[in-house]
Amino acid sequence: MSLASRPRRICGACFLLLLAGMALGCHRGEKPPEEKVPPAPVKWEGARQLFLEEWTELVGTTQPLPDHAARVTAPVEGRVVAVLQGASGKPVVEGQPVQKGDVLVQLDDTVARAHRDKAEAAKKVLLAEKETAEFAIKQAELDVKRLNDLKRQQAERRDSLQLVSPIEMEKAAVTLEAAKANLRSFDSKLEAADKEVASLDHDLQLYKLTAPRAGRLGRLQVVVGQTLPIGTVVADIVDIDEAIDILCFVPAADARKLQLGQVARIGSAEGTRDDTAGAPSADPEGKVEYIADQAETETGTLAVKVRFPNRDLKLRANAVVRIRVLTRPGKATWAVPESAVMEDQDPPAIVVVEDVQTKKNADGKDEETGKARRVRAVLGVRDRVLKQVEVLRLEDPEKKWHGDLETALIVVEKGQGLQTGDEVRLEVEEDEEMPPMPKPPG
Repeated sequence: MSLASRPRRICGACFLLLLAGMALGCHRGEKPPEEKVPPAPVKWEGARQLFLEEWTELVGTTQPLPDHAARVTAPVEGRVVAVLQGASGKPVVEGQPVQKGDVLVQLDDTVARAHRDKAEAAKKVLLAEKETAEFAIKQAELDVKRLNDLKRQQAERRDSLQLVSPIEMEKAAVTLEAAKANLRSFDSKLEAADKEVASLDHDLQLYKLTAPRAGRLGRLQVVVGQTLPIGTVVADIVDIDEAIDILCFVPAADARKLQLGQVARIGSAEGTRDDTAGAPSADPEGKVEYIADQAETETGTLAVKVRFPNRDLKLRANAVVRIRVLTRPGKATWAVPESAVMEDQDPPAIVVVEDVQTKKNADGKDEETGKARRVRAVLGVRDRVLKQVEVLRLEDPEKKWHGDLETALIVVEKGQGLQTGDEVRLEVEEDEEMPPMPKPPG
């Protein structure tokens, strides 16, 4: 290569590089075309008039009525010598009905019985001493009678011979009064002895731990040979065959909805029921019987008692049960499904669809499209059984929506995240194709 042609080649290469840079710069400045966002698939429908009820859910513990439970405790200290051996010899069984007075536990009463026998023997001694006092009275009466006869004879004779002196008469009278007083003292001693024996008989009964009322006997909590201090719990007796209370502790906000006499049912508003209920599907109705005026000190909740008839429910005591209370009776109202309400903001929001159009899609099928608009919802009764919410009115904060609740199309599914102006299309569920029927044989 000659020296003259080399500069020409260098200039040509530089020129080509300059043209390439200019071309790259031109393409870099151009903006790519914006991608068109397809309409969001949602489901919408109009508000419906439904008969809604509001139920408030509570969780509580079953317990007997206040006057239908009893606790058997040891009133005296003693050693257990027998359990569940009724006074008539008929055995008593845990979990079975018992009658008032049935013996549940027998304590060792040897010492108490010895004291009672001693008091009975002392009473017999007093009876013998009383008999002696009665003989002393008879003897004193005979002396007084003898002296009176002598005095009468002296009066009949009318002479100076004195058969009875006044001092002897007075002495005999005093002896008679002393004998009578002695007899009265024995009567008082015998009365005291009778009371002492009766008291000891009562103490002997304390060593028999009996059922204080009729009901169903719970689990026995003592064994033979155990020495019981005073106050030891032996067993519980409950009567829940006819009725049972459910004790709930509810926040003040829920307590404000409750009133005495409101109807209640077993189970949650969604229709699920606790395993502890074990009742038929058609549960009998209960009623709110008690609402505390003072909150619990530790939790700030209010005690509420709901009473149910238990003949069909057959609920057990001390079981956790979920119930629902009818806090707002049913009424006809405009309602939407719970899924249509967005409660992540205050006040809640609902997405309505406006400017609805029908046009062909890419597959040549008709589809409905529209634009979303978020509006505020003023809510009322919430029916958790039907999963519907009452809508009192809809408000547009931008004042651009002029529709009404009766004719509005409300997004009920997949509306989360939609903003005003977003395009949406009605998602239609296609019927599943039925599999071909097999040909009959032959």
